[in-house]
Amino acid sequence: MGETSAATAREVEETRKQMEDKVAKLSERAPEEARKLMKRVAFGIISAVVVLLARKLVDKLWERATGELPPTKVMREDEADSD
Repeated sequence: MGETSAATAREVEETRKQMEDKVAKLSERAPEEARKLMKRVAFGIISAVVVLLARKLVDKLWERATGELPPTKVMREDEADSD
């Protein structure tokens, strides 16, 4: 019985040590993962702003070139008139 309980105690100790090592690795990676996540969020926000600005620029260029409202604004005004 001594061998079984000693073996069990060793297994428990090994498992505990493995879990501590995993937690330590995760703790080391956490700041890096947070930075990566913030970069992704910032890229998404910047991309959305750039797309909006590009659409506004295209609308202004369309108005200057043709003298008419862009097709997207015409459709919006038509939808608003029908309500």
